[in-house]
Amino acid sequence: MESNTKINQILSLIVNKLETINYALIGSANLYIQGLEINPRDIDILTTPEDIKKIDEILGEYRTKEIFFDESGGRNSFRSYYVIDGVEIEVLGNVNNDYRDVKSLDNKIYVEFDKIKIPCISLAEELNTYERMGRTEKYEMVKNFLNK
Repeated sequence: MESNTKINQILSLIVNKLETINYALIGSANLYIQGLEINPRDIDILTTPEDIKKIDEILGEYRTKEIFFDESGGRNSFRSYYVIDGVEIEVLGNVNNDYRDVKSLDNKIYVEFDKIKIPCISLAEELNTYERMGRTEKYEMVKNFLNK
């Protein structure tokens, strides 16, 4: 797998800054640190509606878009955006997302990556989410990886 030094450094920074927050990685960065051959372009974080406000305080210096509520496409989540060293970070405060169970954070796992433990959503749950979203390419990628 190609090393992605910038993503690795930003993940380390995020883990250190958010150590007291209930969150987990989702999306391509999550797949990347769990061993899939993917080069993430951004970092997606799942959290609670309460903790998105705490994350916003912690990452405020990197904020590019204020917290807002997004009902489009079944998202039903609070969202906020940040950029650290050119990498976009999207934070979702899940309220009642059509694709991801509101209790997903109760089942997060910790993945040892680049000498840090990172809270993540399991690949099995990501597989189900991609299927519900109709994201066939990512669904197939995760399915094939899990079947190896």
